[in-house]
Amino acid sequence: MTALAALTERALKSAARDGGLMMELLLPVAYLAGFTVALRGLVDTGRMTYAQYLVPAVVVQSVVFVALITADRSARDHLTGLGERLGTLPISSAVPVSARLAATLIRAILALVVAMVAGYVIGFRMTGGLGYAMAFVVIALLLCLAVGLGADALGSSTNSIQGASQLLVVPQLLLFMLSTGIAPERTFPEWLRPYVRNQPVSQVAETLRGMACGHVGLGNVTASLTWCAGMILVFGAITLRLQRRV
Repeated sequence: MTALAALTERALKSAARDGGLMMELLLPVAYLAGFTVALRGLVDTGRMTYAQYLVPAVVVQSVVFVALITADRSARDHLTGLGERLGTLPISSAVPVSARLAATLIRAILALVVAMVAGYVIGFRMTGGLGYAMAFVVIALLLCLAVGLGADALGSSTNSIQGASQLLVVPQLLLFMLSTGIAPERTFPEWLRPYVRNQPVSQVAETLRGMACGHVGLGNVTASLTWCAGMILVFGAITLRLQRRV
């Protein structure tokens, strides 16, 4: 077994053992149940059903949540001295972070599957065909990778495991609540709409809605890919630089 495979397996077993994986799988169901019960019929989504509107946003929220947990895993490796021990082995400095991110993407795929199954139960449907469905999954995972790199960098530079997780709670809530995830842009105050419209959660959620229906705007796709690519480049460079310092 390669070092990458062994460390990925270790990360997955750790997530299963401490209950993090179970939380990640239950969260999409909780979001869908809560928002569907509370807001179905109250939010005007035009000709689109609320299930069709909500599920892509829950997918985004779920993969972002999984990605942010990477900060906790990274902080544990950093603060327990695992990084230093791995640094004495004849492996690339990119292997530990690659293993954490591989585990993150695997967990994100599981969360995405749960979200889609739960979404189908409440009426969501992928009507755009196989190509759009594949693009739907790829964009969701790209966002997960981008956020995961940033979370990993934070965890690798923190002095407290709890601190790394707590620092990410507020940004996560602001990104999701102040987005077009659970309600259209027109429901927000006019002065807030530019932020709501252009931030990454809104852009990716809108793109996934289009992918699900088979009618996606080029502007949404471009903005989503730009956000993801930009975060991957910036956070990736920071993360690898931190790994080389270990």
